[in-house]
Amino acid sequence: MFYRPTHDATGEMWDTWLYWSEDTFYLYYLARSSDQWDNISMATSTDGMNWTESGPILRKGDGVIWMGTGSTWESPHPSALGKFQMNFSEWKGPRQTIFFATSDDLVQWQRLGDEYEFVQDERWYEPQGRWDCIWTMPRPGGGLYGYWTATPKAETGGRFGFGQSTDGVTWEALPPPKVHGVGEGEVGAIEEIDGKYYMMFGSNGRMTTLAAEKPEGPFHVTAKNPTLLAGHTYFSRFFPAPDGLLANHHSIARDGHIYMGLLKRAVLDAEGILRLGWWEGNDGLKRQRTAMEIPTADVAEPGALMLPNAFDLARGLILECRLSLPPTLFAARRGLYVEYADDSGTAVLLDARGRVEFNHTDLVGSIDVVEHRTDREMNFGRPALLRLVLEHSLMELYLDDILIECFSLPASASGQIGLIQGEDSRAVSELIAWC
Repeated sequence: MFYRPTHDATGEMWDTWLYWSEDTFYLYYLARSSDQWDNISMATSTDGMNWTESGPILRKGDGVIWMGTGSTWESPHPSALGKFQMNFSEWKGPRQTIFFATSDDLVQWQRLGDEYEFVQDERWYEPQGRWDCIWTMPRPGGGLYGYWTATPKAETGGRFGFGQSTDGVTWEALPPPKVHGVGEGEVGAIEEIDGKYYMMFGSNGRMTTLAAEKPEGPFHVTAKNPTLLAGHTYFSRFFPAPDGLLANHHSIARDGHIYMGLLKRAVLDAEGILRLGWWEGNDGLKRQRTAMEIPTADVAEPGALMLPNAFDLARGLILECRLSLPPTLFAARRGLYVEYADDSGTAVLLDARGRVEFNHTDLVGSIDVVEHRTDREMNFGRPALLRLVLEHSLMELYLDDILIECFSLPASASGQIGLIQGEDSRAVSELIAWC
């Protein structure tokens, strides 16, 4: 379910981004085969779930300390400078700057010469500050707007870079947009959705949503669901796909290995709040259906009632049920217990307003240590459709097809799952599993 590269020349991956063309998903990722990020590698897929690894496509240049991430777009002038273009950064000496590569097939990439190096415009940006990872949008009248990780001078009120290009590889920096409600960080991606501009902005290890009425800003942190993605994840990107706007990110296991998270749908709710949701294509991960019976017993909250099935997690598990959610976290809590060691696991406790706790606990609930909390500030059905995706130590949790959180267990799950129903022995219904 969760892709991880194994090519020795690639090593461990980090930031990911995707491009779709001619029925193929192209996955690119920054990676390191040594102590520093030293290559960009790729994999391909025909369904967005099962990936074929290709290995490195670009490597850092001579004398470069480390590479930085990028993105891929179609050239505004394909006949002149390749059909497709990619940017990446390199840190050499005291400075990080941006370079470009072109391709006609999205597989074979040719680095452009140093004459295309894009450097800091010192009128608005610190000369030795961050300069990394352009994300593009079509510009009215032709060409591209670009947004990137940068260090604007304090007096500008900016938090990232902004500029334009007519050919995709020759860039002009513009004054940075003013940003309110967040400190310095990294640009993941930006897209226009229903006439408004939404940016995924990495800050303090999580992705924050910024919104603006115009491409040039100003940008503000959204009033609801400002933390789009947290947990053990980072650097979400938009992915325009044939069936609508999707998003991708990487997930971080506690052993340090990095995986590609499942593709997700970018969703605007009725209030215009950006959320991540279940992508219907992931239904293809539902392999062998397992018959499930909900055990019955008088179990006092917060203990877990264990399912009789011991799931084989070699290829992952998707578990779905209808869960009657308590109105608040102060009511008897309900959710799931995921075991990862003998008599030790994580309790996933939810309420009807999209608040969740991940607690280290034991089977009877005598230990209760909160590891992580998230509040999605959204009302869910009662009952709601609960979906758990689980493979080794990686979890993804959804309510009514909205992503609640991604979480990494302290160790690989054992395959034993329990129900936490609180005071309602009928809180769980319609239980189905695929593995």
